[in-house]
Amino acid sequence: MTRYLIAGLAMALVLALWRLDHISTSLDTATERVGVLESQAAAYEQALNVRDSIDAQYQEAIRNAEQSKPQLVADLDTGVKRVYVRAACVPANPQPAGRTDAAAPQLAADARQDYADLVAAHAKVTAQVIGLQDFITNVCKRTTSK
Repeated sequence: MTRYLIAGLAMALVLALWRLDHISTSLDTATERVGVLESQAAAYEQALNVRDSIDAQYQEAIRNAEQSKPQLVADLDTGVKRVYVRAACVPANPQPAGRTDAAAPQLAADARQDYADLVAAHAKVTAQVIGLQDFITNVCKRTTSK
């Protein structure tokens, strides 16, 4: 009878050790997975920080482009800046003697605003393209190489 009891206890001990080994292996696997996920989260966080810094830098450039538009219009109105276009000078006072008193060519008031809009849009789009290029170079390529 004690033999059966000892055999049963030995069998229970073997099963308990086998189960403990299985749980230990499972715990090791889970610990490794947590380490991998933590490193991926850290890399993702770093990529987000890089993206945010690039975004802040180029949002500033876009704001500057928008804010410079009124100054450009004012400079065009006062003559500080000039726009050179191919134009014909229409005589202000046509004289029959063959001499003409031509007015200086200049942009119309609405064309000045259109020109300022185009310059601001160009600066804005340029800043966006450069920002996207930096994002691709610094975030996307770094993420795919890991």
